[in-house]
Formats: sequence, structure tokens, C-alpha cells
Amino acid sequence: MRENTCWTSSHPSGRHRRVTARGFSLLEAVIAMVILAMTFTTIASAIGAGSGSARETRNQVMATLAAEELLSELLSEPWEALSDWNGYREETGDSRAPDGRIEKDRSELLRVVEVMDETRHLEPIGMDIDGRVIRIHVEDRTARTIISLERFIPEPPGVDE
Repeated sequence: MRENTCWTSSHPSGRHRRVTARGFSLLEAVIAMVILAMTFTTIASAIGAGSGSARETRNQVMATLAAEELLSELLSEPWEALSDWNGYREETGDSRAPDGRIEKDRSELLRVVEVMDETRHLEPIGMDIDGRVIRIHVEDRTARTIISLERFIPEPPGVDE
């Protein structure tokens, strides 16, 4: 901060007194502006990163709900009809909520179903169990898998294929 000194004689005693004027120099003002600009830039980039993270989290939640809803629908199908779902692909914009409406957040999602016969060995009891593995992949428009959900469904007793 710069200090300007001047002398004045307006004092009632007639003596001169010293008056000091204080102010900011141009350099100090520029430095203050640079500090403010850096602060605002840091804050803006933190907000941008936070909103991107929130968007990704929202997409993961919506994808999980979409996968769980489709899995629930598949589990209500008869055992024999499960293999018919293999290769099912739902395009973006076709993913509907259970009540039939298309939600805005789900319009960018697509669901893909894989159904495979598999035998799993249960080590604790030394037994093999036949069944089907259902995999549901939820992807975005760029074919990036957001979430994959897998469930093993044991073959019901008395089913011959």
C-alpha cells in the first residue's frame, strides 16, 4: 500500500500539520484480481467435477433399477421360457418402468439379456446343481456397460428338457 504525504495549513492554530493519504497501487489491485480469478476458477472446477460425479451416480442408480425390474420380470416366467430371453435386447428409449411409462432418466439406457445353462458345484455338500444363469447388462448410448446383474436360477425338480 502506498502512502502519500502532503502538508496543510488549515489547522486553527495556523501551524502546518501532516496529512497522510493511503490507497492501493495499481500493482496491488492487479495482484488482488489475480488471486480472485484463481479462487473462482478453483471453485468452478470443483463444482463441475461434483456435478459430473453426481450424474454418473444417478445413471448407476437408474441402471440398477432397470436391471432389477427386468430380472423381476424374468423370474416370474416359467422355467421353460427363460431360455427364450437369451439375446433379448432393448434399445435406448424402450426401457420402461413397471407401470409402462418411459422415464426421462431411463431414455438413454438399453438392456441386454443373456441366459445360459450352467452346472454349479456346491463344495460344502459335494453336490452339482443344474440351472440357468441370467445376466442383464444395462448400457448407455455409447454401448458402455453401466451395470451387470447376474443371478443363478436352479432347475426346479421334475423338469425334463
